[in-house]
Amino acid sequence: MEEFWRNPELVRHVRAELRPLRALTAALVVLVIAALIALSCYGAEHDNQKEYFRLFYIWLAWAQGVVLALWTISSCSQAISGERQHKTYDFLKTTRLTSEEILIGKLLGAPILGYFTVGCSLPISLIAGLLGGYSLSTLLLTYLLIVVFALVLGLASLELSMLGEKTSGGVLVLAFLLLYPMLMIGFAFMESPFPGLGAASILPAIFGLYGFQEYGRIGTPLFFGFHVSYVFLSLFLYCTFGAWFVLMLRRNLKKELEEVRLLSRGQALAFAAYINLLMYAFLDFNSKYKITPTEVGSVALVVNACILLLVGLATLTPHEQLKMWWRRRAAGQASYFSSDGLPWPWLVLTAVGAYLFMLGAALALHRSAPLAQWPWKVMALELTTVLVYIVSAVLFLQFCNLTRMKRPILKGVLYLMLYYTAAGIAAGVLGMGSDLRARQILSLLTPFPAVNWNELAVPGWVYAGLAIQVAVIAYILSAISKRLRRPALAPAHGDD
Repeated sequence: MEEFWRNPELVRHVRAELRPLRALTAALVVLVIAALIALSCYGAEHDNQKEYFRLFYIWLAWAQGVVLALWTISSCSQAISGERQHKTYDFLKTTRLTSEEILIGKLLGAPILGYFTVGCSLPISLIAGLLGGYSLSTLLLTYLLIVVFALVLGLASLELSMLGEKTSGGVLVLAFLLLYPMLMIGFAFMESPFPGLGAASILPAIFGLYGFQEYGRIGTPLFFGFHVSYVFLSLFLYCTFGAWFVLMLRRNLKKELEEVRLLSRGQALAFAAYINLLMYAFLDFNSKYKITPTEVGSVALVVNACILLLVGLATLTPHEQLKMWWRRRAAGQASYFSSDGLPWPWLVLTAVGAYLFMLGAALALHRSAPLAQWPWKVMALELTTVLVYIVSAVLFLQFCNLTRMKRPILKGVLYLMLYYTAAGIAAGVLGMGSDLRARQILSLLTPFPAVNWNELAVPGWVYAGLAIQVAVIAYILSAISKRLRRPALAPAHGDD
């Protein structure tokens, strides 16, 4: 792979977005905005020149970060789906460019005008920051965080764009609306039993650099038992999550939409292990909010339910590959754990791994929470309940993927949402005036009571619900088998 600045896709975007007149106009607009911010800060109250430059720098840096983040989301979320909509992406896939070259070209090229505008104002903000009394290392770390954050947003947006057939304005609006709560949620995590998860937002790290205390304690959270800064944790989280996005994009950028599989089966297991490892690495029994081992088990259950669902979605097998696996398995040449087989064996392995991680965490944290305090039996029952329901849902989606429906996965998800909505309504109506009856219905039809087994679940009804789900799984597997046994369509008359 040649140097990234010679990347043909990057060069194409640079030539298109940074035409001389357009670049000059953008630079002039940046200077005007910087001048307006400077005048606004001059009109604000400040005691001396140093405070004025501090205020000017803070407002300018805030504007740079917001502009770069929103520009990156807007550009990258349209980079692939927009080309697919205009029927030009197929030409790009047939070139000699590798997936890595396409990825670099899209990631750095699509939002290049946003990087250019921030670059034009960067000398002004650096000078203002230095005149305001901030150290050069603080300023450089700030902009490193902003750029890395923007790159991760770009990778996530490219991921969504790769999975879409056309550009949707609703996706952009949703991304803009979610940006603010995503930034602010870090402060909520800081006061939780997992304070290190606050590093998922860029703000705790930046506020820690500048000593802002308005949003609570900016300390050094635990990470594998060691106190580390939010700056390090944010960079670590962004780089590692970015690496997962890169892996998914590299695997699928040159594939047809119906052939996309975000992760291989082994990679999906590794991703589940990575999330579990992070969760227990950030756990702090001595945080402001005291947590018990039972509550840790409930949090782990919710997290692993989401992981199981994501692993199931990421490992759904395309129709043709599943059919080839079925024929090889019938001939004794493939097993249920084949990379092209059904996803349910890998969901079972993921659940077993989640329980083993919980056991390892309990052993590592035995000084803070003795092993006798961990409800092992209840956690095993809860995890098994969630696993059975998710296996049923994922196999239903796999069956939908074998039909001739347009957008089968999306429609399958909508059918599942309709089922759980109906179950909730049925529990509310039939259980009116009787809390026990409502819990019985929920325990029979959904896995939600398993999140709080001791208080919400009705064990006998839960077991009955599991029996029903096992029967549903068997029926779906039978339906999948019938679909896969169907012979190929006969050729038209006259064909050899």
